Amino acid sequence: MSTPHTLDAAAIQALVAEVVRRIQAGQAAAPRSAAPPVPAAATATPAAAAGAAITERVITLAMIERVPAGVQAVSAVATAVITPSAADRARERGITIVRGGPATPAVASRPFVIAQAACRSDASARTSAIARAIPGAQQLPTSGLADVVAALAGHASRDAALGVLLTSRPAVALVLANRSASLRAVTGRDAAAIASAAADAAANLLIIDPAAFSGGALDRLCIDFHRRPSAPVPTELQAAPAGCGCKTHTH
Repeated sequence: MSTPHTLDAAAIQALVAEVVRRIQAGQAAAPRSAAPPVPAAATATPAAAAGAAITERVITLAMIERVPAGVQAVSAVATAVITPSAADRARERGITIVRGGPATPAVASRPFVIAQAACRSDASARTSAIARAIPGAQQLPTSGLADVVAALAGHASRDAALGVLLTSRPAVALVLANRSASLRAVTGRDAAAIASAAADAAANLLIIDPAAFSGGALDRLCIDFHRRPSAPVPTELQAAPAGCGCKTHTH
């Protein structure tokens, strides 16, 4: 007898949100003809090898929408859960979702946003290089540090976007970013330290002083950050921040 897969809190939350969305849209009450499930297999097929991959535990409609045109097969982890709207859209596009498929370039599950602010010299060439290295990445207009951080927070809140901010004031930017509930920002003096901090905090924003990195190293760091699988947010960062408990001033 097979053992049921255990879903983590993020997977359960995604499924609940999907059911609520469908009920609110009135789709649950609409008459629908029976349709076969999205084809799935225990092992990969030749078509899947030429397709793309989704590495998340829950496959959503947004992920299916980002599958490039012409791809007919997407490999997924063996325990992946497919939301109803994702299954419907995959069927409409003729996409077969193959569980346990081979390791292929992953379909970007989240947008990538590139920004610069408060740089000692113009970092436009660096942001453009990152944009070329990550297809579909979006560059924000150059503005003040607070404004750019606010824009990044908006993208993270609306689209679950990942991002990188190039600035000559990384400490100030880090404090500003981590005031936002939608951002988990990290910084560091070298690629290894930044990558380690990003993994530990399940970060969605890298804050980097461009003067500390060569072009190739910076591009590689951003590519690896964008491709890394989603990870659960550490328990310590999920709780709402508590007040300091003092009575000497208001909060």
